[in-house]
Amino acid sequence: MLSGRRVDGEVLLSVSDTGPGLDPKVRARLFTPYFSTKSSGTGLGLAIVRRAVEAHGGRVEVASAPGTGTTFTIHLPAI
Repeated sequence: MLSGRRVDGEVLLSVSDTGPGLDPKVRARLFTPYFSTKSSGTGLGLAIVRRAVEAHGGRVEVASAPGTGTTFTIHLPAI
């Protein structure tokens, strides 16, 4: 699911799934360049996303629990 909203001077963009959630050890390394849980992944995608968001004055948050899915929320300053 994709959603967007404006809150307290920020634009929030959220992407959610209903998958198995993230293991805490995996979650701790999500934004580490070259870290991947996939055999064919490069491990650069989330590192690039975070760098781009931070370059625009924002941040990326992750909420996940086993069995409940995962939500990535990008916070960007509203102009």
